[in-house]
Amino acid sequence: MDATGGPSFRIAGEIGRGVVEKVRARLADRLARGILDRDEIARVSTMPLRTFAGGDAASEIFRRCCVTWEVDRVPALTSHRPLIGPLLVAIKRVARRLLRFQTEAQFSRQRDFNWNLLLVLRELLERDGRRG
Repeated sequence: MDATGGPSFRIAGEIGRGVVEKVRARLADRLARGILDRDEIARVSTMPLRTFAGGDAASEIFRRCCVTWEVDRVPALTSHRPLIGPLLVAIKRVARRLLRFQTEAQFSRQRDFNWNLLLVLRELLERDGRRG
């Protein structure tokens, strides 16, 4: 979880939704059968996420990559100019909508590449952690 209480790592697209549904179903089943304890789940969910043992610099860099891998996340448009600021923001919003179709395919490919690269990095860091 990040500072806002939201997930710090998300799996993209249909694969991610399928994984979430599968995990939730398995969790509900294990809770119903008494395999898992709700208090233990609450305790573990409040613990900081440690993707790799040791908390080294590579692990922190990887965590940051996991949080920021979505290149098509739309940033908020603002302006510090009091008089013409709202007009500039409106123009930027219109321009963003007009240009969205030109950049959408590239962002989609970049997002897929970023995701695959994160998977490779995680594997390499975990493999290095097992050796050390």
